[in-house]
This record gives sequence, C-alpha cells and structure tokens, in this order.
Amino acid sequence: MRNLVLKMVHEGVVSSDNANKILSMKKGTDSLYRALSRGMIDEKKLAKFYEKEGYPVIYDEGRGPMADEFFTRFFTPDVIARHLVVPISFKKENKDIIVGFINSALIPNVKETIKCIFPEFNTTFFHIPYSIFKKIVAKHFLFDIEKYIAIMTQKEISGDMHTDKGATINAAKKKLSGTAEQIFLLELEDDGSFVFREQGLASRFPLKSLPLFQEGFKRGYINMIISTDDNKKSFFMLVNPKQSRADIESLIS
Repeated sequence: MRNLVLKMVHEGVVSSDNANKILSMKKGTDSLYRALSRGMIDEKKLAKFYEKEGYPVIYDEGRGPMADEFFTRFFTPDVIARHLVVPISFKKENKDIIVGFINSALIPNVKETIKCIFPEFNTTFFHIPYSIFKKIVAKHFLFDIEKYIAIMTQKEISGDMHTDKGATINAAKKKLSGTAEQIFLLELEDDGSFVFREQGLASRFPLKSLPLFQEGFKRGYINMIISTDDNKKSFFMLVNPKQSRADIESLIS
C-alpha cells in the first residue's frame, strides 16, 4: 500500500500531506477507500493514474448484475467491502473472469482467493471510479457500502473489533492456516445454538443440528473439530486436514 500511495504522490494524484494521513490511518476499513470518501483523492485523477498503470477503466454502472450466480454468490457484502471488488463478467468459454476494483494494492489477495475457487481461470482487473463503484454495489448487490464502512469504522474506534477473544481466535486461525483444505469457525452460545462463521459472515444454527452439519461434510472429506478455549465455547471445524490431530492441536495449545 505504501508504494502505491508514494507513486500516487509522484503522479500528482494525492498531496504529500494527504498521503501521510492515508498511511497513518489505523488498519480496519481500507484507507484508500476512506481517502476517496473524504475527498482526499480525486477519483478522476485516480482513474487516469490506473489507466497509465495499464488497467482499463469502467466509466458506467452497466445494465444489470452478472447472470452467473455460481460466480457472483462469492461476492458477499463482506468480501466487497474488504477487498473493494465486484464481478463484471464470467466467460466460461475463454476461462476468464473480469473483476472491477478500487484499490490495486488488494489485487494479489483477490487473485489468490479466486484462483483457489477457479484454478483454471485467469482474472482480469478493471478499475471502477469510487462514485460508480458505490452505484454498482447499491444497484446490483443491494448493499450500502458507505453505511457498512461507517459501522466498521465506529467499531474500530470503540474497540469492538479488537477484543481479547477476537485476537485469540484470529491468532489460532492464523496458526491453523494451511493445515486443512478448509477451516470454519464455530462458536457456542448460551441460548443453545452455535454460530458458524465463514469469510466474516455468520449463520446461527440450533445446537442439535451440529451432528447433521458434520454429516454433511463426511461425503468425501475427513472431519476434525478442535476447541480454541478451555470452556469449549469456540472451536474450528477442519475439512480434509493435512496433518494428524495431535500435530494440529499442538499448534494452538
């Protein structure tokens, strides 16, 4: 991100003062998006910058959302807000996926994620100016990204995003990274239900449905459930683990 902002300063997209403010923003919601929303960066200058960098630019919101739900369903509000990307087209015959973006610094993560889901496809990126990006998200995904960012920023300020429990779980998940094909977080609640978390989204299920949940993965997969705390309130479900249970448990013990 730093190299991108410094290049923008050199190209006259952002002033040195604003660049320092952008780079000093706390982590959480994307700093480039916040800079655009606050008028610290001109979206037209940013579009010209990306054109010079070799990215095509989309200057209208289009007629409607993509028809291929198999691809678009991965673009949840959380993914859109976190990576600042939206799907543009999915060309099965050419094995090419076109994605619109705001912040090119996030592209490597997006590429890696899409490659895991669609390993045989190439991904092409188009820049979408800030104002048009908001319209696309609102019109085609029924999602108010400004409201979402505002809520996340408020949580960041209040400290809700950085609880000790959250830090412990995130640290455990980081240690488990790469130990299984998929890793899902589940948390037991006092009302007799558990919350299943995936990519920042949460779904609540009755506790009695847990065996059914496990059974759904048994077709072709090996399951493993590992608790993340002594009270058995939080635990991970690992799909197709690559190491023994003892070795994996030792990582978060």
